[in-house]
Amino acid sequence: MKSQYFAMGLLLASAGVTAQEIGVKGGNDFFAAAINSQKTAPGLQYGVEYVNAKHQSELLDANLGYGVAVGAMRIVPRVGLFWAELNHDKTSSYGVNAGIRAMAPLPQARHTWLYLDFSMAPNFSTYKLDHLHQFEAGVYYQPAHWLTLSSGYRYLGSGLHEYKTHRAIDGLFIGAAWRF
Repeated sequence: MKSQYFAMGLLLASAGVTAQEIGVKGGNDFFAAAINSQKTAPGLQYGVEYVNAKHQSELLDANLGYGVAVGAMRIVPRVGLFWAELNHDKTSSYGVNAGIRAMAPLPQARHTWLYLDFSMAPNFSTYKLDHLHQFEAGVYYQPAHWLTLSSGYRYLGSGLHEYKTHRAIDGLFIGAAWRF
């Protein structure tokens, strides 16, 4: 499994994509590895994340957005592509999603941000899915210029046509990332 993450990083680096952050996070329901740009800086932002969730579900999500500063807050609307292999019927699905991330610094705690992250892929933008939606909320802390720690709550839900929502992720997580 670790060799897959390493290979993904080498592939992006060989394509000329330089990362600002490489990290992992996980909880009871999932394990995720990601390569993304600096989340707290305004400007162009990107991210690629691989998620291995409970019930043999997998998700690969790539997104591109543009962050703007609204006072001290950072708002990042973004669009992305995803590929998912969910436990509905053991077939792959893919599509286009859109989302928004909002980050607000805690004034009393230096280098600490509260954030909300939401993305959704409705029926018309997916293949073999009725919907796919993700929600994440938490604390993003940078104790050193090379380290980021995060903790919070994450939800990933999807559904086939006429089926109830399948929750692949629904719980707390912790994570760490190396910044460069």
